[in-house]
Amino acid sequence: MKNRWLALGVLVLFLLLLFFVSSSLASPRSDDLEVSFINVGQGDSILIRDPGGFDVLIDGGKSSAGPTVVAYLRQQSVDDIDVMVASHADSDHIGGLIDVLNATDIPVKAVLYNGYPGDTNTWGDFATAVANDGLTLTPVAFPLTYTWGTTSAYILNPAAGLGNPDQNAASVVVLLQYGQTRFLFTGDIDSTVEATLVARGTPIPAQILKVAHHGSEFSSSDAFLSAVKPEQAIISVGPNSYGHPSSETIARLLAIGAQIWRTDYKGTILVRSDGLVYTIRGIFPGNIIFMPVLAR
Repeated sequence: MKNRWLALGVLVLFLLLLFFVSSSLASPRSDDLEVSFINVGQGDSILIRDPGGFDVLIDGGKSSAGPTVVAYLRQQSVDDIDVMVASHADSDHIGGLIDVLNATDIPVKAVLYNGYPGDTNTWGDFATAVANDGLTLTPVAFPLTYTWGTTSAYILNPAAGLGNPDQNAASVVVLLQYGQTRFLFTGDIDSTVEATLVARGTPIPAQILKVAHHGSEFSSSDAFLSAVKPEQAIISVGPNSYGHPSSETIARLLAIGAQIWRTDYKGTILVRSDGLVYTIRGIFPGNIIFMPVLAR
């Protein structure tokens, strides 16, 4: 009998914890900017929500991650996507966007891409889904600037007029600013592109860095990290055969003083900012981490 009551108590505690985690993820809209680095395994997917309800989705992970992304959008009560950004044509970035485009309860208003179509079946399915929604793929390039709700979005890559570039190198790079809080979304660029961004002299410091190419050893160079000066480094990664994230990249991030957040360890990473103070937390079953930080 004692063991039965003990087991019942453990079950109740587990259900309470599960309710708390679900509630914290599906909290009502606040007056803060909310940026979610959705846990899609080996891939990228980022949801940006401004206080006025302007929603931007950058990438969607692999096709198998589509249901996860759509479920997260519904959990967050997203009723439309004002801007969808396909950073580049790789399947681990655009695959899951197909399910979002096909979701009749989450209409998409505009789709931006790097201007260089892919040549895979996944790209073909993505382009078809865009067309079926009555939308046109809109190319972007440096130095375009957008106002997304109450945020400013600066396109730092790719350069215009590239001739058949490598898709990773042509990734759309976005510097997002909300008050004094800045995010840098880097797609899958490598150290060569990073060097171009640094040499250009365009301001790129950002407190929150989406680490390029899932922590590849060929990205996140010392010079680039010194220019960005990230306080928080988000690595969107899952089981893979590439060695992502590399120990070299982890060492460089730690050397610059960045706090590392991995989706495979912390689950979906949620950043909230009122424009001055930002908070960051990772939510994983049975594990909640919370950190308030004053934007410098």
